[in-house]
Amino acid sequence: YDEIRDMSSQISLKVQEMSNYDRYERELKEGTLKWGFIHSSKFWSENVLKFEQNDYRPLKMLSALLQSSDPTTLAVACHDLGEFVAMHPLGKKQISGLQVKERVMELMGSTDPAH
Repeated sequence: YDEIRDMSSQISLKVQEMSNYDRYERELKEGTLKWGFIHSSKFWSENVLKFEQNDYRPLKMLSALLQSSDPTTLAVACHDLGEFVAMHPLGKKQISGLQVKERVMELMGSTDPAH
């Protein structure tokens, strides 16, 4: 009985992880990011390697959101890119290859309230 309970617990954790990442991907596809638990350090520590999928497609989608006109999406995208750099073993190299550092720095230094 204990083995069944342990297995059930492990399956629940995996389903929850997949669900959280699926929610994140849905936000990326919609093109609008909103603050929430899927933008936390805990989420990133559990899911950062999933951003390698399909030749880093999710990371490329996130980087593309730096052109959004929505201030919240811009703020969350900058935050998430920072989390990726901090958590992924090759994060800095991957971000450098996408050439988004300049845009992030521009947004961080902006005095425009819309950014």
